[in-house]
Amino acid sequence: MCDICQSEGKDPAFVNGPKDVISTQQLYKVYKNSVAPVRLCYIHSIELFMIGEKRFLKEHLSFARVLITRTKKISSASDSPFGF
Repeated sequence: MCDICQSEGKDPAFVNGPKDVISTQQLYKVYKNSVAPVRLCYIHSIELFMIGEKRFLKEHLSFARVLITRTKKISSASDSPFGF
């Protein structure tokens, strides 16, 4: 399922119509020294390409909040000397 549609409570099959394709895109400006993989439906992958990463995250603030919680989970795991 598309991460954006999931965070906003939308049905990706309804939004995309017959193009029911999920692709993995990379966000480069979210994490420091790391890449954030994101699963996007056809419409949201085009939107990311057209408006850019910064404006895309501003348009989808509920998804940006989800990325913040992912950041906390990743940073707390990397802060541990044991790696977990």
